Amino acid sequence: MGEGAKALGVYEDAVEYLCRNVEELRPLIPSAVWESAFPVVRDADPAGAEWRDAVRALHDAVESAGVPNGLGLPATMGVGDWPGAPTPQSVGWVCPTSRCGRVELRAATTTATPVCDLAGGPMRLVDG
Repeated sequence: MGEGAKALGVYEDAVEYLCRNVEELRPLIPSAVWESAFPVVRDADPAGAEWRDAVRALHDAVESAGVPNGLGLPATMGVGDWPGAPTPQSVGWVCPTSRCGRVELRAATTTATPVCDLAGGPMRLVDG
């Protein structure tokens, strides 16, 4: 598989993730981004730069809304396009004593720290 095919596969995986989770992700994407990018993703040739740029715009919008790693695209690297440091985000809780593998993802509406059923104490916040 050549580099082009490998990159195309990564973008196709991102679109597949978007489509599988559109009910949860659509509200996170600003209307202007959705209305300009989604029709391109749906209708344009996946081999073209326009299609990839539209997938990247949706990925960036989802990531900016607080979904770690957005749609799963790698960070772009190049002259004048170096990404800044990620904004630290609290993404969930883990068992405070590491006695179990329980992980509870943080919901936007959750304000209280959950309690680990096995350890009996408040779960430890993990920052992204």
